[in-house]
Amino acid sequence: MSDNDQPTELDLAVGSMITVRPDEDRAAYDEEYDSVSSVQDQLREEGIEIDLVSMPGTQVWEGGLANMGALYQLSRLAAHLERGDDLQEVIEDGPVIYEDLDRVVTDIWDELTKTRFNHLINLQGINSYFLPADFEQPIWLAFEDEGEEDSAYFGSSHHLQRELVELAPLLIKAGVSHNAEAYRCLELLREAVDKSVSTNLPVIVW
Repeated sequence: MSDNDQPTELDLAVGSMITVRPDEDRAAYDEEYDSVSSVQDQLREEGIEIDLVSMPGTQVWEGGLANMGALYQLSRLAAHLERGDDLQEVIEDGPVIYEDLDRVVTDIWDELTKTRFNHLINLQGINSYFLPADFEQPIWLAFEDEGEEDSAYFGSSHHLQRELVELAPLLIKAGVSHNAEAYRCLELLREAVDKSVSTNLPVIVW
């Protein structure tokens, strides 16, 4: 939940993936340490060198997105803007996720189309992290949750930061209001990754 305790559909925090210090709860710390160390090893195998275990129990920022549709609309705006499309229809649709998803976005999700807004558009919700490391392509790591196969998304805070810096003025120029939910979503993500880069801690999305 966000700082003002309004209901949120997506929560974000900048802090350690290990939520407790060893002096607070040794058993919980050991369990989380083993899990995060395993993730760190998997990321290293993907060529990403990062320390995810050195600041346990640290959280420096939190925020929340009231409407998941705002993230989806922001992705639609970015994808259509890159193609040179008129954004009016996407603006008029508002922050709504229709059952019939936008093919321009899903083609990026399915890796059928490339985009320079890769780390933004591939963020689809929970089980997602932005790491304070600079890497070109987002990564999905498989894990098992209560017997079900799932995957976690790992993007680069540095890369997303650059994407959002580029995208913001382009959206305003194309007619997106500063007060639009999608634009406020951009500002929330930018605040999160700015804090991630400055503190060398990941953004955790759930």
